[in-house]
Amino acid sequence: MISKTLFLLASALSIICWARLLLQWGNLPFLHPLAQFCVHSTNWLIRPLRRITQSLGHWDVACILATIIIYYLATVLNLFITFTWIQPDARVITASLLFCILFSLKALCYALFIGLIIRMFLSLSKPYSVLLLTLQRIYIPLTRPFAFLRIGKYDFSATVILLVLWLCLDWWLPQAGSKISYWLISG
Repeated sequence: MISKTLFLLASALSIICWARLLLQWGNLPFLHPLAQFCVHSTNWLIRPLRRITQSLGHWDVACILATIIIYYLATVLNLFITFTWIQPDARVITASLLFCILFSLKALCYALFIGLIIRMFLSLSKPYSVLLLTLQRIYIPLTRPFAFLRIGKYDFSATVILLVLWLCLDWWLPQAGSKISYWLISG
């Protein structure tokens, strides 16, 4: 129960960090309520990390580093709560780093998935909203290779992105996690 709660909180915070990064990259106005929520929810972690990192163009490296730190702490705590017999050695540290990278990728997939769903609803209900314009800026580079799926005013190009995200969340990331777990336990 503690482990699930710990990872639920870590996942929620990481998804918000990824959303902050993507919305900044998409140039959502700072005064937008969603931007304000992301900033106020994560400033306590992002601000100190910005002192030690630099942005790469429009990409806020502090947000990426924050997700890795969040999951690293959650993974290490979970390992020591669940497996009291594990001694902190190079194998445990490596496995923890690999898990936190996988969990960070999972949070990114969820942030992109949620953004695509919001984009779909906004395109139907509020086609001229600022948030929809920002989401278009984020997803157009991802959907451009599938432009042939635009039929008239209907755009099915995001469907491919949704399928790829679903495959990552449902198949690839769990498989990678299982292999890391097996490697950690078998050694």
